[in-house]
Amino acid sequence: MVVTPLRALSAQTEAILERTFVPLGKTVSSLYGTTGLSEVDQDILGERNIIVATPEKLDFALRNDPDLLNDVGLVVLDEGHMIGQNEREVRYEIQVQRLLRRPDAANRRIVCLSAILPDGDQMQDFVNWLTDDQPAGLIANSWRPTTLRYGEITWHDDHARLTVTVGSETPFVPRFLSAFTPPKNRRTSFPNDQQELTLASAWQLVDEGQTVLIFCPLRRSVNSLAKAIVKLNRQGALRNVFEGDAAQLNTALTIGEEWLGPTHPILACLKLGVAVHHGSLPTPYRKEVERLLREGVLKITVSSPTLAQGLNLSASALIIHSIWRSRALIEASEFRNIVGRAGRAFVDSVGLVLHPLYENKYWERRNWRKLVDDSAHRDMSSGLMQLVESLLTRMLHKFGDDDLEVLIDYVAGNAAWGFPELSDEEDDQAAAVAARKWREQLSSLDCALFSLLNDSAVDEVGIEEALDHALASSLWTRSVARRRELAQTALRAGLSSRARFLWDRTTATQRRSYFLAGVGLETGRKLDENADVLNQHLRDAERSILDSDDHGAIAAITQFAAIALTIEPFAPPNLSVGWEVTLAGWLEGKTVVEIASGDTFDALELIEDTLAYRLPWAMEAVRVRASAHESADDAWLLVDPDEGHAVAAVESGTLNRSAALLMRAGFSSRSGAIAAVLSESGQFTTLAELHQWLGSEDVRRHADDGDWPTPSIHDLWTGFTNRSVASGQKTWTHTVEYASVTWFDDHPSSSAAPYRAVSDEVLTFIDMPDGRRVGFLNEPLNPKRAGLLTVAGTSAENTVELNYRGPADLYG
Repeated sequence: MVVTPLRALSAQTEAILERTFVPLGKTVSSLYGTTGLSEVDQDILGERNIIVATPEKLDFALRNDPDLLNDVGLVVLDEGHMIGQNEREVRYEIQVQRLLRRPDAANRRIVCLSAILPDGDQMQDFVNWLTDDQPAGLIANSWRPTTLRYGEITWHDDHARLTVTVGSETPFVPRFLSAFTPPKNRRTSFPNDQQELTLASAWQLVDEGQTVLIFCPLRRSVNSLAKAIVKLNRQGALRNVFEGDAAQLNTALTIGEEWLGPTHPILACLKLGVAVHHGSLPTPYRKEVERLLREGVLKITVSSPTLAQGLNLSASALIIHSIWRSRALIEASEFRNIVGRAGRAFVDSVGLVLHPLYENKYWERRNWRKLVDDSAHRDMSSGLMQLVESLLTRMLHKFGDDDLEVLIDYVAGNAAWGFPELSDEEDDQAAAVAARKWREQLSSLDCALFSLLNDSAVDEVGIEEALDHALASSLWTRSVARRRELAQTALRAGLSSRARFLWDRTTATQRRSYFLAGVGLETGRKLDENADVLNQHLRDAERSILDSDDHGAIAAITQFAAIALTIEPFAPPNLSVGWEVTLAGWLEGKTVVEIASGDTFDALELIEDTLAYRLPWAMEAVRVRASAHESADDAWLLVDPDEGHAVAAVESGTLNRSAALLMRAGFSSRSGAIAAVLSESGQFTTLAELHQWLGSEDVRRHADDGDWPTPSIHDLWTGFTNRSVASGQKTWTHTVEYASVTWFDDHPSSSAAPYRAVSDEVLTFIDMPDGRRVGFLNEPLNPKRAGLLTVAGTSAENTVELNYRGPADLYG
């Protein structure tokens, strides 16, 4: 089991592992998406040798069926430094603690991978936590394949100066680039602002032979840069940097046009040799872009904070477009993760990290240099402790002094923990932001406590003892022990007081349902308040899908969403007007271009974040909540194995059950999946039935039909069927056999003489090492074989030896 912190990294890791392990006869699959656990997911967990999962997906799976991990012998925590106080990080820490506290923990090895762990006590605590204080648990190497160099690109009237720090020296290029007036439809010089200086710097570096990665702290900045690139190219300010074969882009463009439309700025950027990458892009398109980047096809990448979560995108030079997010400086820990992408291993000896400064303000340079200096530090103390500490600190500020004894008395007697309003809050907006953060942190703490104490048999009297048991040898315990004595008391009092409050305000059944749903107290209460109507809408949606009543299914899902999307954390920060129309179009299988009334960026954001992630999460939370309330009317309808089709429909964007399963199995095209199952009457609801359908004569006869399932999708379909589980995993083996050959011009065969086999669609020719063609095999080989072939002459007159390492594909 490989656990990666975000969906984009899971998809990338899956592709990397497949290249290594599939030829060895091992099966690899992914378990990511929403927090739900479908029947397909259960099949994957039971059938595959290697599973790649996000923490959220794995956490949900283990909450609802802990036995799913029984046969797993190795858990790899990629980007294992993901410890902190935000919700994802706290869930991750608690999940690891639960793994370590399982009765079968000794039968399983946990390996944590990270390139930015700290030194000193925090490192020791982290390692001892994962290894249960066993010796020699740390394998560390300070070697880095490239040396980082930090620099600034500062604008001066009509030119930019590049300054790089090398030790105590600061060499510079006085005219790194110069302003000019683009030749088409523009009168002002280029560059003329921060955005244009960022792009001009990237293109200048490419002209000097570098590959470039542009980092933007905000996703909307990525989209803005994409539009600017297209506009500046039309004006003649930025050239096309794509130098490969246009056919290399076909698959990505086909998928992109299906989702985004043929004229979208992101696809225009791709044609210019620029990859645009962020979390709201459709997963199939994002995976194709990542493949192009791995193959070195694209010179420039513009990316969002997915970089900070360990996505394996690297370049010779990294340009930091901005160091600000929502008026706050990005955290040093995030910055450190980002700069690790500068310099390609075993390609570059030096990786450049550059920050353009168009206005060249002193305070901006100071903040940049502070980030560079602070990036050497990493806080790896318990995220759970940081979370409690943050909540208690705001309470302490409310009192107006630093008396921890007063705070301890307060939290011990009052665990309702209403939002402490501070008189020095800057304005109403700042207070609103702080209040939202408070609610999110409190919900995260409640989720952690329900997860730690998931045994509903624990009563309020035994809370402290249960907490001590659950947190034995935990990172929380080790981190708290590093604080001074009074602070330790306050932290422990805060945690136990909140736990007692939760147990006092809930029943055992409620706690069980909140735990299974992965939600906190306030979210759980709102689900309880709306349970009857949410259950009914979900039941109606399930029945309508089974009855092929698309209108009824869309109505029921929309009614469900109208309630669920107002409940945090399912509620998006901003739910756009007209979301109901987008949801209906999405479920009807329409393209994003058909759905979007304006900018497709906004429609994609709504689909990827709200419809394909938050809404399915809410649906699964309602489903599993019902499973805990066994006495609820018709609860069995929500947890029956043949249910869950509404979640699949919302996640995949189609009410066709078979098409949804085809996409969940890895087919990248939504329109192609729908067309395929409709044209060949695909009626399957399990992976086994899908495999049977793919292997049927009716489907196999379309292998050479270039118009099936649609002309633009055929290559995607062929690629999917060639690598899918239905075709069988292609294990590499070593074979040696002899083949008859017809020689040209009485060419004499020489024993052990080396030859090359060159196949076209008709014949397999035999060439000399210098390229001279001397014969052909009487039985041609497969021109698309994937393995490694060597050919040698033998003592027999018309025979050569074929030495092949690869799958069973030597012959066509």
